[in-house]
Amino acid sequence: MAASKDKYVLSIDSGGSGIRAILFDKKGKIVSRQYEKTPPIIVEPGALEHDADKLWQALLSILKKTFRNRKFQPSNIDSIGICNQRGSFLLWEKETGKPLTKLISWADVRAGKTSDQMNSNTIWKLIQFVSRILGGITGHPMLIATYLLKFTTDHASVRLKWVFDHHPELRKRSKKGEILFGTLDTWFVYKLTKGKEHLSDPSNATVTGMFNPFQLQWNAPLCGIFGIPTKIFPNVKDTAADFGSTDPSLFGGVAIPIRAVVGDQMAALFGHACFEKGGVKISQGSGAFVDMNMGDKPKISKRGLFPLVAWRLNGKPTYMLEGFTGTVGTLIDWLGKGIGLSDTPKVLNELASQTQDTGGVIFVPTASGMRFPHFNPNAKASVFGLSLATHRRHVARAVLEGIALSLFDILEGIKKDTNVPVSSIMVDGGVSQSDILLQCLADFCQVDVKRAPEPDMTATGAAYLAGLGSGFWKSKEELRSLEKGYKIFKPKMDLKLRKEKLERWHRAVQSTLKID
Repeated sequence: MAASKDKYVLSIDSGGSGIRAILFDKKGKIVSRQYEKTPPIIVEPGALEHDADKLWQALLSILKKTFRNRKFQPSNIDSIGICNQRGSFLLWEKETGKPLTKLISWADVRAGKTSDQMNSNTIWKLIQFVSRILGGITGHPMLIATYLLKFTTDHASVRLKWVFDHHPELRKRSKKGEILFGTLDTWFVYKLTKGKEHLSDPSNATVTGMFNPFQLQWNAPLCGIFGIPTKIFPNVKDTAADFGSTDPSLFGGVAIPIRAVVGDQMAALFGHACFEKGGVKISQGSGAFVDMNMGDKPKISKRGLFPLVAWRLNGKPTYMLEGFTGTVGTLIDWLGKGIGLSDTPKVLNELASQTQDTGGVIFVPTASGMRFPHFNPNAKASVFGLSLATHRRHVARAVLEGIALSLFDILEGIKKDTNVPVSSIMVDGGVSQSDILLQCLADFCQVDVKRAPEPDMTATGAAYLAGLGSGFWKSKEELRSLEKGYKIFKPKMDLKLRKEKLERWHRAVQSTLKID
């Protein structure tokens, strides 16, 4: 066996538009990075799919590119960790492994009517009614979560029922045990092991809406109501566990251990070493995800955030709550391509840096509706306070300030709903490269904001979990000690000015909510 210095952990990170293979050395540094685009398929309005076979070929392609370097041969790989965009799924034939559907993205909204039907289902409404009464009496979080649950197309359960309703033959075959279900992590493990393993972990399973985060098992009663056979689901193992090994025929006769699978946002939370209750990370890409570690017990948000499993290690789950805004990077793209304000976060930041204030301009960046904590899917972005003295630089700064304030609202909502304090915020993603945005975030949240030097913290978290599962790294303490190089933004805004800005912001949000 090669010395540990010659060993690396391989992280596979599959997102909505591309897939990465990233190698980490013993110090946690990236030594190799490969990427291949995997553009989605849009066959009709509302659809967002991927060809599962093409995703598999893209994975093989980037792994082969990685292994072209003599230093990084399959025998040098200690273990593999897989992270993926959550909630997307496909069905395939158990006997042959042939995909029977495309990978249907979490962002596919064709099942809108199905979600309405599920929410109005008589049996489901009765269960929610009883849960509301019993939850009010006992305070049991599972009962409270049940009556608060509202099905949306984000849930794989809704899209899966839609598939079965449109293709009843697939439901029949599923009941006979001829079909397998999997999110992307499950599909990749299945393909890498040549069909030997049909597995997932709780972080991916809970996002489907069909896995009970309290009992840590597939929700058979719920699936039964909606005609979804549970026999199609993968076995669920700890996030860092033995997920089998790659088939030797794939990579020169070497079987590489797969030691972790994890959802992308959970991976980023782990990659930032947010191991304790109250740890927070914000990933800012096309959208922005605010995730808070809730500790070893599932916490309920009074305004509808459902508890998710962040990871499960040695049989012990860690939970989190998540709020998000759908337009951050996409908003900045629109500012450039749509109205010619700026082309990139860097240019927007440079424009905003030309002034110290917004000149009274307030930008409410909700172009695709407001989610938690305001909940208005029809809300549009709004600009307030324009005057003849307004310059592009004022609008640019107002955009960054508005993004920071919308993230502040999400985080404050989670804090108020759970009474869990926050001591600092870890950030990553392309939009987080704006110093002004992060300074605004620190000022409004009144805690340190720490920007990771590596934008792909999802891959980092998957590698950490795999290395922890294999023994490459011995403990969370060792992971915490690995070199990071965060840049820290400390609060420095005058508190009186902060109060005034927050009051004006909240008035602007309320005005936006009233506009049809």
